[in-house]
Amino acid sequence: MEKGMGHRKWCIPDLYMKEPGNMPTPSHESITLLNTGEVPANVTIDLIFDNGDAPARLAGIQVEPMQAKHVRMDQTEEWNIKIPVSVCYSAILTSDQNIVVEYARFNWIDGAAQSFAVMPYFED
Repeated sequence: MEKGMGHRKWCIPDLYMKEPGNMPTPSHESITLLNTGEVPANVTIDLIFDNGDAPARLAGIQVEPMQAKHVRMDQTEEWNIKIPVSVCYSAILTSDQNIVVEYARFNWIDGAAQSFAVMPYFED
């Protein structure tokens, strides 16, 4: 069995949940998880907040083989977690299989849509 592309441990040190605003598509962040392997990947995302709040965990995220999953950070009700607005935070992702991770932010600033995506830090 061939292992998929990517790594098992990822870190996104700079996340920030902006006010959603009142535009048709709200400002938001998302973490994309891509599993190119032949077996499901079980992923956990640990969140560490700058404001002193206790760390939070998004556990039980499963990404099927040859599938992608997008975790919207403004839609974490499944884990009974609400990401605080206007607070910097970090994420540490661990997976039992190799995965590829991308972080994206979509914002409205002065009426203009802006977005960017980055590849987070990883370790083997």
